[in-house]
Amino acid sequence: MSKHPIFKTIDDLSVKTKRPNHLASTTEKQAAAGATLPKPLLAHYQQLQQLTQLVRQALAELLPEQMLDDCYVVEASPVEITLSLGSPTAVNHLRYMMVNCVQALRSYDQRFCQLMSIQVILSPKPTQSDARQDDPKRTLSENTRQIITQSAQSVIKNERLRAALLKLAGNDD
Repeated sequence: MSKHPIFKTIDDLSVKTKRPNHLASTTEKQAAAGATLPKPLLAHYQQLQQLTQLVRQALAELLPEQMLDDCYVVEASPVEITLSLGSPTAVNHLRYMMVNCVQALRSYDQRFCQLMSIQVILSPKPTQSDARQDDPKRTLSENTRQIITQSAQSVIKNERLRAALLKLAGNDD
């Protein structure tokens, strides 16, 4: 008899006991069922990831590290690539350095030898405002209060709605 225990292969899909609820998105339901991306989409995603790494390496001499960390290749063809950056400042900086970046990419890897241009798009990361994070009971700016008050007094005809808006603005007249 062998000293090593025998391991069985377990089908993890049949073992799953936690199922997404009815409010889950289609993607969440498919992920819980063990679904994966279609092969062509997965291949395209992996290609863009690989190109992103190449671009970051090639432009490391020209651009700051913080900017490169937020730089992604979102589309590529032999003559043009599209890069996504997270801030308007980074987008403007890359546009200013465009000619140098194209030359650096051409000399860095054979895949970029026909590259003629770089398109740059802004894709900022969604953030929550500080007021929403810190104070669950937010206050309105004075300008917003005035707009709400004026609208409630001059435009709104429904008394209950007018009273609610005035209460929201802090004018319980």
